[in-house]
Amino acid sequence: MARGAQERAGSRSDDPEPRLATPHLLAPPAPPAPPAVGPQRKDAGASQAFDPTDHAFVVDPYPRYRELQESPVLHQDAEGLWVLTRYADVQAAVRDPRLSSDPAHGDGPRAERRGRRVPLFSEGNARTMLTSDPPDHTRLRRLANRAFTPRAVERLRPWVGEMVTALLDDAVERGDGAVELMGDLAEPLPVLVICELLGVPPADQGRFKPWSSAIARLVDPDPDPAILTEAAPAVEGFVSYFSELIQERKKEPRDDLLSGLVHAQVDSDSDSDSLSVPELFAMVILLFVAGHETTTNLIGNGTLALLRHRRQFERLAHDPGLAVRATEELLRYDPPVQVTARTATEDMDLRGIPLQKGEGVVCGLAAANRDPSYVDQPDRLVIDRGEATHLSFSNGIHHCLGAPLARLEGQVVFAALARRFPSLELAATSLAYRDHFVLRGLTGLPLAIGQG
Repeated sequence: MARGAQERAGSRSDDPEPRLATPHLLAPPAPPAPPAVGPQRKDAGASQAFDPTDHAFVVDPYPRYRELQESPVLHQDAEGLWVLTRYADVQAAVRDPRLSSDPAHGDGPRAERRGRRVPLFSEGNARTMLTSDPPDHTRLRRLANRAFTPRAVERLRPWVGEMVTALLDDAVERGDGAVELMGDLAEPLPVLVICELLGVPPADQGRFKPWSSAIARLVDPDPDPAILTEAAPAVEGFVSYFSELIQERKKEPRDDLLSGLVHAQVDSDSDSDSLSVPELFAMVILLFVAGHETTTNLIGNGTLALLRHRRQFERLAHDPGLAVRATEELLRYDPPVQVTARTATEDMDLRGIPLQKGEGVVCGLAAANRDPSYVDQPDRLVIDRGEATHLSFSNGIHHCLGAPLARLEGQVVFAALARRFPSLELAATSLAYRDHFVLRGLTGLPLAIGQG
């Protein structure tokens, strides 16, 4: 993908407050529409659904997503996967047990290329929650789930608030009236939170950012060989570091997630309640990378959206209590994860779309969030929409494990920025997005904090 895709940063929406036809963020999920409603795959593939290297698409993919939603023909991506963009189709796909998250079920060169990347996540051939199906997925998720329940995460809110305040204090002291949001807050905060959960000593936390960024590139389709080369030493760095920490936790367990995972592996007599050593490494790396990269992008994308919709930011500044609903709307409007993929494990019919065993689909999470069939005025940012049913955290058994934690971090950050800096403004004439397709996020976000 072309690096450093540039975007005009000065544009923003100051339209009058929208009048919604319904107070709800999205209409309650409706029964599946008749199969004939969905796009048909006949003659599909004549044109590519989108080009993730195209500058205009990188800057703003949403117009193309709308075109695909309105097309009667189902398109394919460059890898030959069928691209789903309508809410009902995407929701059905991510919930259908016949569609697997394991790329090994695919066929052809795509499966071979993706399969070569899986061992990079750990020693041996360990599975991760991200690319496994039941019963492996059920076992792995159960072991990690206890740390990410809403109640467990909520206990972190005061501490997260203290970290946000400290990071902003440091940024203000250094910045002479300016803040570089990505480097000053959006990148370090999720690292601090994940390290706190895992029990990583504060003195060691600075080493993880480059490792996490290198490994995150593996979720993109068909990465360049250079990306694989960069990811391998990053994985080795994680494994080397956590090997020592795991040995410490075996001898002296603490009240942290790593101790819980280590002793689930050590103490259990049942495979259903334990992790193998490779699975333990894979779990730690996945939790670290997923918890870091996605929340960083949520903070960056969300802040940019607020500042481009000035009246919405002013509403949040006036009433920081809106931060809970605002975070859901920001997740819907420009989510950090744009797509996920599934592979058919048998010949099947998905809402009228025939799929053959081994064929794959791209589930357009971000596109589905802006489907006008499920949200009024989907291209408008309205921070007090109603109950959230967006697909930014996916759905079904692979609904994001860390969703409560990402929500909490977003709520704390957006409320803090609006309360502390009500005159916050963009301070750049152009912005650049990172070289990702699956993960959407900015390389930097310079802000002028103004007075207040």
